Amino acid sequence: MLGKEARFIVKFLKMIMIVAVAAGVLSLGACAQKKETQTTSGTTATTGYSK
Repeated sequence: MLGKEARFIVKFLKMIMIVAVAAGVLSLGACAQKKETQTTSGTTATTGYSK
């Protein structure tokens, strides 16, 4: 049988994995929405230095 400390560690690792997967899904969703808005906005920003 696992001790109390081992059970806590396993539970903690499971929680970290769930949070990591959720963060990955959210970031992919945000990236997809960002790409859609970028394609419709066009390229109006210019970068450079003038003397």
